[in-house]
Amino acid sequence: MSANVDPTVHRELINEMMAGADKGPDTSQGFQRCFYTLWGKENDITWETQPDADLVGSIVPGSGRQDWRKLRPFDLLPVIDAVTGGVARELLYVGDHSRVSCAHIVGSEPHFERAGDFDTIFVQFAGCGLVETSFGTIELNPGEALLVPAMVAHRTSGSRHCRRMEYRVRQLVEVHSDPQMPKTNTRFSVRPEGDDAPEARPVIAVPANGKIREHLSRWADRPGEDFWFERTYAYVAGRADSGRAPVKLRIFDYFVTTLAGTRKLPPVRQALLWDSPTFRQRVYSNPAKQPAPHRGYDEDELWFQFCGPIGVETEHGAYTMETGETSMAEAGVSHTSLSRPGLFRLTSYSPTPLRMVTDPGKALRETRWVVDVEEGA
Repeated sequence: MSANVDPTVHRELINEMMAGADKGPDTSQGFQRCFYTLWGKENDITWETQPDADLVGSIVPGSGRQDWRKLRPFDLLPVIDAVTGGVARELLYVGDHSRVSCAHIVGSEPHFERAGDFDTIFVQFAGCGLVETSFGTIELNPGEALLVPAMVAHRTSGSRHCRRMEYRVRQLVEVHSDPQMPKTNTRFSVRPEGDDAPEARPVIAVPANGKIREHLSRWADRPGEDFWFERTYAYVAGRADSGRAPVKLRIFDYFVTTLAGTRKLPPVRQALLWDSPTFRQRVYSNPAKQPAPHRGYDEDELWFQFCGPIGVETEHGAYTMETGETSMAEAGVSHTSLSRPGLFRLTSYSPTPLRMVTDPGKALRETRWVVDVEEGA
């Protein structure tokens, strides 16, 4: 990144955007005020009035990237047998600074993973995962995320429905939501439509001979350069006593609502979870339409719809994102969303392209997900 770019200025972007939208001229019917940003220069917002017709479906056919296409990530994975167990994982998007995959884990993974020089973020979508780490075992339920820092070993044991999104981040992230100070107490239960059978808590499988393998990888490893080690199981998990420890967040319990000062604009309800110079994640639960369309001219926005449906309008077209789907706005593409109370989205940002490396057409089924929400103070 350029030396004159401040990777932290985005933290005030929502306030700057709402202030700019509030101060701008009124737009007549059929037009919208749009705001444009550059990575690390979010305090220099450009505003422009554009006709509605130019903001939806205006990309010339055959031009531009096509990474926006909707994915149903978990339908790309086979359903793991609840008795025999197993692990299924699919790499979805790859960039210079981040890699995104999804996983279905039933029972205990056969080995520990350790990322030597990059951070890993697990976002639990359905079921329960017990994550053994160097610092102890952490339980993950729907709507919770776990930051596993570089150098920390981890292994997951999953329940029957255990499915999660996985984000691997090249530059180490800084946490901005306090795990000890959530603003609300929201609990989720997620299951495939039509499956009402009770789900047992996962059980960690302890190797009978006391030995287990550890897989060590580094970001720039070439094929065959990763290491495998034979370890003593009792000394892999829970033995660290200092250093960067894992951080668990209930990611949808930190929302801040930002209002316009004078104009009747829909509010923005969001929270910044964590960031690095080349990666950031926010969550959104807007009660209505986004106040202004946005273009990040040098950043990709990757969306995971935790609870939908939500309407999306981009220059690719207008479409609906259902629960458990991903989509994105590539750099330079105008986008806005039409939401309502009780819907939740995770957005990941990258200053370099996140390119889709799977095929949306190879989905094995079309699962409809049911999300039950229990909100507490």
